[in-house]
Amino acid sequence: METEVVNLKERVEALDQKVMDGQILEAVSAFFHPEVITKEGNGAETKGLIEKIAKLQEFFQGISSVNDIKLHSQAVGDDVTMSEFTFDLTQSNGGHILWNEVLRRKWKDGLVINERYYTAD
Repeated sequence: METEVVNLKERVEALDQKVMDGQILEAVSAFFHPEVITKEGNGAETKGLIEKIAKLQEFFQGISSVNDIKLHSQAVGDDVTMSEFTFDLTQSNGGHILWNEVLRRKWKDGLVINERYYTAD
């Protein structure tokens, strides 16, 4: 069991590093299961990797710059991880997005099979 936790810790660290480096689409492509389901706090869902990537691409079309992505903490359990981030983004229309988010991820076969977003301003 300990080996699985260590491997999961390594996986989430690698995934979160890509996120901090601004390589979010690459991170999703590399670490998410083809059948992944994601859910936002308001209930909006994506089903499958293709739909998740399309939603991210649409979101990033409205972003002119990624100012900062900071990882505050991580937690690793049995096939579940949590990562707490602050995202600082500038929208194409000049608006500013600053949000804090906890990403709860469930893992299967070394890939994220389910991700839930808990966001606060």
